[in-house]
Amino acid sequence: MGVYKVNVSLPEDLVGEIDKVAQELGMSRSGFIAEASSRYVSDIKNLSAEERRRKDIQRARTTWQRIGAKLPSEAVQEMIDFTRRERDREWRGEAKR
Repeated sequence: MGVYKVNVSLPEDLVGEIDKVAQELGMSRSGFIAEASSRYVSDIKNLSAEERRRKDIQRARTTWQRIGAKLPSEAVQEMIDFTRRERDREWRGEAKR
């Protein structure tokens, strides 16, 4: 992986804080900024993935509600029980049959 030099403008007090913390950690300013940037990018990506998961879960709930509204209550309970059993098997690491 290549290394690129970039020029950025930062407030003087922030540079002072960066230098202080970097020195305490035994890091260079560049190393500290690179690590901080990497962590920030990772956090943003994780938040995006989390938001996608939330939307997927909400879509699944809506779908299940629409399906459930058209089925007799005992069939809905059977589907819920089946889904829970399958989920529990996956959590235990059991192979699907």
